[in-house]
Amino acid sequence: MLSRNLFSTAFRHASRPSRPIAASFAQPYLMRLTPSQLRSLSTQTRAAIDQAVASKPVVLFMKGTPETPQCGFSRASIQILGLQGVDPNMFSAFNVLEDEELRQGIALAPIKIYEEGR
Repeated sequence: MLSRNLFSTAFRHASRPSRPIAASFAQPYLMRLTPSQLRSLSTQTRAAIDQAVASKPVVLFMKGTPETPQCGFSRASIQILGLQGVDPNMFSAFNVLEDEELRQGIALAPIKIYEEGR
């Protein structure tokens, strides 16, 4: 009896539709920033971020490089991309430690990994 209840509970949870992607994630990067955050970014930094996001189907802003991540989140992100079977030729990683203005600009973004520009 207990195993049937556990199975039915697990089945109900597994059969639920996943949550829809939040509308804010579907908007382009600069559309999610507040006016004050937009003013704090230089035109050059805005253009660099938008160009980077548009460069490949999957873009990751990280500390370090895919070969030598400099923090646990960056390492975990690379591992997740690998586990999901993302082709290394299909994604681009940008080391935010190399460019302070890029680092400050991308720090304003709610997410640091983008798929198809979103």
